Amino acid sequence: MTAHILLFALEDLRERYGAGLPTEADPRQDTTPFRTFRAALLEALASEAKREAEVSMWWEGSYNGYALAVAVDPGEAIHDLESAAERACPVEAARLANPRRARYRLGRVWPGRAEVSREDDGAVVEAPFGAGGGHFGAPGMRRVP
Repeated sequence: MTAHILLFALEDLRERYGAGLPTEADPRQDTTPFRTFRAALLEALASEAKREAEVSMWWEGSYNGYALAVAVDPGEAIHDLESAAERACPVEAARLANPRRARYRLGRVWPGRAEVSREDDGAVVEAPFGAGGGHFGAPGMRRVP
């Protein structure tokens, strides 16, 4: 299945959403900036949705830089997808491709409505934007009950 995949540079996400993180918070663990981004993105996509779409995510990149890849399937469900997504954060790149098998559910959108996706056990997967916590400084993902 082909989806529209949008890439959001980690540095752009940190710049736009990381400033609100309390100084005592551990940026490798605190997902408050991600939650703010997720809410803005899902709201922007829902405002332009023509029909239901699934939104998923994963990290792409290397030690030279990371991007949060967000797949919207079907991308045609969102009117002017890239412009809508730009309301949440600048889109570094976009492509049509199959989403990764190893991806995390981010949310679902409908015309005028969105909801955060949950795993079967009720947990959500969130991405800390802070200091690197994985191989070569990869940001990683956190399951939040």
